[in-house]
Amino acid sequence: MNDKNPLIVVPLRYGLIGGVISIIAILFLYYMGRHPLLLNPVLDIRWPLYIIFIFFSMKTYKDQYSNGIMHFWQGMIIGFVNYMSMALVVAVFIQIFAGIETTKFLAQYIHLATEQIETNRTALLETINEETLRKTLADLPRTTATHLAADYLLKSMPVGLILTILFAMLMRRN
Repeated sequence: MNDKNPLIVVPLRYGLIGGVISIIAILFLYYMGRHPLLLNPVLDIRWPLYIIFIFFSMKTYKDQYSNGIMHFWQGMIIGFVNYMSMALVVAVFIQIFAGIETTKFLAQYIHLATEQIETNRTALLETINEETLRKTLADLPRTTATHLAADYLLKSMPVGLILTILFAMLMRRN
């Protein structure tokens, strides 16, 4: 990639690298016996990776391409391109990996999610009604690789947006 438009190229480069590292982290967690899509959101691997890659995208752009000055809108574009490219790379990977029957990724997700709901039934009934819980349990077996990929992508957006706003505010101008 050449640097004709560093506002796009820099975060895209970091996003692709971050996406590959995210895939490695997902595979590591999965093969270590922890399903990566069922972890507590606070412990999700996206937080530290998005922090690192959004920050360094903005820092690289600011230091190397804009003479130490970055406007808020530039930070927002950089962050958006970065976290969306990371999320898309991982979502495509999840779509493919969960679609391969021999990996058991999707089957294990359905089994463990059902188990978690049943285990935490009492606590869940304090926040949702019985009908919603039953519907969720009934729908779980129909989960597809596309559902998992879309869910990952959609859950990545608020994480990336929060961090992008934070870093764009902190790193703007100099």
